[in-house]
Amino acid sequence: NELRAAFTSMMTYARCENVDAVLIAGDLFDHDFVTRETMSLIIHEFGKLKCPVIISPGNHDCVSDKSVWKKKIFPENTYIFTEEELSSFDFPDIGLTVYGWAFEKPFMKENPLSGKTVDNTERINVLCAHCDLTSPLSSSCPVSVQKLQDFGADYYALGHIHNPDGTPLPESIAYCGCLEGRSFDELGPKGCLLIEADKIGNHAVIKKTKLRFSKRRYECGALSVDGASTTHEIKEKIADFISEKKYGNDTLLRLTLTGNVDEALVVNISELEMSAPRLFALKINDETSPMWNASTLRSDPTVRGEFYRLLEPALSSEDPHKKRLASAALRYGLAALCGEDVTGDLPSGISEFM
Repeated sequence: NELRAAFTSMMTYARCENVDAVLIAGDLFDHDFVTRETMSLIIHEFGKLKCPVIISPGNHDCVSDKSVWKKKIFPENTYIFTEEELSSFDFPDIGLTVYGWAFEKPFMKENPLSGKTVDNTERINVLCAHCDLTSPLSSSCPVSVQKLQDFGADYYALGHIHNPDGTPLPESIAYCGCLEGRSFDELGPKGCLLIEADKIGNHAVIKKTKLRFSKRRYECGALSVDGASTTHEIKEKIADFISEKKYGNDTLLRLTLTGNVDEALVVNISELEMSAPRLFALKINDETSPMWNASTLRSDPTVRGEFYRLLEPALSSEDPHKKRLASAALRYGLAALCGEDVTGDLPSGISEFM
């Protein structure tokens, strides 16, 4: 529902702001099967626009024999590229020519731009395409920045990369990203790009504005809780982290805890995840280590020392899995000896040490 709401919000913005064209650079759908309910929404929203909608299908929603792109169901203002060869749609009333292509299969290894240039340099020329600038070995239409620029368009509206912020590109080239993040590999606020283009002679001036339409945002982070001796201290550090990052109830956060904590502290992940302030959801990954003093524990004449001495061979094991389990066993055992109730929190696999 939130994915659909984000799409509807974007279409409403386009309609209210009277944009001249809507460009969709592929992967509008995840695959070639689309439900009737989704198609009804898409067709309804496209039909309410007074401007053209230009679509270049990508590797997920390629123009196969079964795809919706071959059905005559779209409004008249919808223009769809249906072949892998470069082609164009011309809109003389606004002085715009949009070039593009379509994936006909889930992979595309050739570059349709090779040896091609724009037809009329006095128009505002835009390439709307699904392609991969990150690797010449990509199976998703590998294209280089130089090949794009050789084509001579004024702006390149690209699809395929969902997290484009870390990819430095010339001002005239951009990936719009995805409209709504769906997992922790699609981080940050999502939306679209609003492009304003003016052209005098052969010189184009491009202004890009990033607009957010996502209802949620996925975020990842790491937080040092070094020196913590209680769960309460860790809660306070998490709250400060969330406040500093200005995350709110739209945020799904995956947070990795690091640092050395008190040897008897058992990090109660479920308690921490349930107590997070302001967030929509919190997922904790505990990578903290207990601060034990090996020489002190080794010489300790009490049960604590005997427990450590029994675990010491596994603690120094060359097997990382065995070493990690022994470390967890030591932490939980010391916590139990301090009177902590850890029966409900034992990680799988440490019972052999306890």
